[in-house]
Amino acid sequence: MFKRLMILVAALALMVGVGAVTAAQAANDIHGDMTYRWNGFDNNDQNSDIDDAQAYAQMLTEITFGGSVNSSGSYLITLENYRVFGDETSDRNQIYQATFTVDDFLFNDFDLTFGRMPVAYGRERIIGMNSWDLDPAARAVFEGCHIRYGFDGGWLDHFNFKVAETYDSKYTEAKSGIGDTNLTGFYMHYDANENFWFEPYAILMTQENYASPTDLDNDKQFTYGALVDYAREGLHFYGEATVQTGTSYGVGTETDTSALAWYAGLFYDFDSSVEPFIGFEYNFASGEDGATDEMDAFGSIAGSSRDYLGIMDIVGWTDVTAMRFAGGFTPTTGLDVTLDYYIFAADQVADGIDDAIGTELDLQLGYALNEDVNLHGGMGLFMYDEPAATTKSGAYAAPGDGMMFTWIGASIGF
Repeated sequence: MFKRLMILVAALALMVGVGAVTAAQAANDIHGDMTYRWNGFDNNDQNSDIDDAQAYAQMLTEITFGGSVNSSGSYLITLENYRVFGDETSDRNQIYQATFTVDDFLFNDFDLTFGRMPVAYGRERIIGMNSWDLDPAARAVFEGCHIRYGFDGGWLDHFNFKVAETYDSKYTEAKSGIGDTNLTGFYMHYDANENFWFEPYAILMTQENYASPTDLDNDKQFTYGALVDYAREGLHFYGEATVQTGTSYGVGTETDTSALAWYAGLFYDFDSSVEPFIGFEYNFASGEDGATDEMDAFGSIAGSSRDYLGIMDIVGWTDVTAMRFAGGFTPTTGLDVTLDYYIFAADQVADGIDDAIGTELDLQLGYALNEDVNLHGGMGLFMYDEPAATTKSGAYAAPGDGMMFTWIGASIGF
């Protein structure tokens, strides 16, 4: 499979280079990236020693071609191969990105991009790429288009993406079940001054419903929010608040949505040669309240919580309150050391049940060997607060022993 991908890459490069793609100039931006990572787990099953020292090695290879079309267009194509060493069934080839952009479409500073693309907005809590994960199945890629209007101090995006397509089933004579899932909305970035910027957004996610013999109304979920960021003289404050509302439909039923999530962080960088910093962050996302008829649990559309709620990725941004204590420094040029400590609790629990989930301690190391080679590694330890004999609803029932995760890897650009 990997060999066939390399042949395809070489053929595409040759076609562009000799002018077989007549509308496009030769690709003037060709680069690649190869990332290797070894992952190790202890007590990954949370309740025995059977899987102690469970580990695997994985690698992701990407090659990107970029070029221009006439004077007002450009294209970008990223091909990738992913595999777990020693597991042939894991070998996957895909087109990670294939986009075409028309600059100054209709009028100046109005650009249109369409195709298959990764998208990252803000701190990627709502829409992100989850780029740390090498497995293509765990990374969000959107298909559709977005239009960006650039103005003095910022830009405004309107996007329309197909998240899930059910082409085969939706045209059958007796339609039933779930149809397409679509995402559309507006997202704006504005630099108020050199120290402060903010990003408001309004996003609509719809899901088609089919019920033979009559179609149901489409589920609709609106997400409204804003992100702010202020940094000056070593002090850094940021925060984001977002609400979800809408309605979902079943046969003879309809359920409203009312959910809330927010976070805020305050960090300080000391004036020192080793660049030390400390920080605190608080996270909240509503959970399901059994006393109401509404859907109260907040759910991120396509976000990545790993960078903000722990590298163990056990607790997501839903039904949670979390405190994060952070610190780090650069002991020598190119080497970054960070330490994060999290305290997790559930937002919604039954009466008489402790809301504590557990704690996590993360140590992360990153070293830039040169401009093209980066080394990385770290360790995460998650300890549940409750003993295995007790139970709690959801993913934290009878958790058993603590979990440890370690990794080491390298990324090479070429």
